[in-house]
Amino acid sequence: MSPTTVNECYYAIMNKSIRSLVGESAYTLLESCNTPEKVQTYIDTHITYDPYREDRNVLQVISDGRGECYNGALFGVACLLVAGYKSSIIELYARGGDEEHILAVYKKGKYYGCIAQSKFLGLKSRKPMYPSIRDLAVSYMEYYFGYDGRYSLQSYTSLFPLGKYQGQWLTDSDAVGRIGKDLRSAHHHMLTREDDPYYYVSPDRYWREILYIPPNTIIPDRYLEAKPPYINIDDLSRMK
Repeated sequence: MSPTTVNECYYAIMNKSIRSLVGESAYTLLESCNTPEKVQTYIDTHITYDPYREDRNVLQVISDGRGECYNGALFGVACLLVAGYKSSIIELYARGGDEEHILAVYKKGKYYGCIAQSKFLGLKSRKPMYPSIRDLAVSYMEYYFGYDGRYSLQSYTSLFPLGKYQGQWLTDSDAVGRIGKDLRSAHHHMLTREDDPYYYVSPDRYWREILYIPPNTIIPDRYLEAKPPYINIDDLSRMK
């Protein structure tokens, strides 16, 4: 069975079975996030960015109120499926040791949009205005930089066939771990090459975009010297 066929079956089955998999209380919450805007707002206001655990299933994201980009994307997919959208995840992969980023992608009419959890403002959601997954991925290039200031987005995947996991990611952390590994090994479409020159974000944008700085992160002097006085690095290092 092709990935497309698997996904079509998946959308049809999951719309009917999520309630039985997650239980009435969690389903009511997922059902209340019935637009992409409501999903993103819930992530922004109720799910604290937590870089220390990547294997939370959707029920744990809800109960803990915590999650990093991968967990947030799975939560987003669950909400979007309940709301009747076709949705799955893609991975954005970075070079130079920077971190990957996972998006909950959906399609509205002919156009793609996405939901995202991130510690950078510009790596959050996109409106459904992109005619292809590539266009959606490219929209992140000027916002995708590491704490060293280097722009780093290198590649992206196609929509990942979550259907073959039969909803296990809703309740099973081991399945979430397996999916993460399978996503990493999926084919990635290149946007930049490893030996392409690096460009650096301006200090002004650097401090506008950062929402969270992990403890002990090294920030280059050029950015520290340009830090606005109202920004407190200790505050940005606390999970809120």
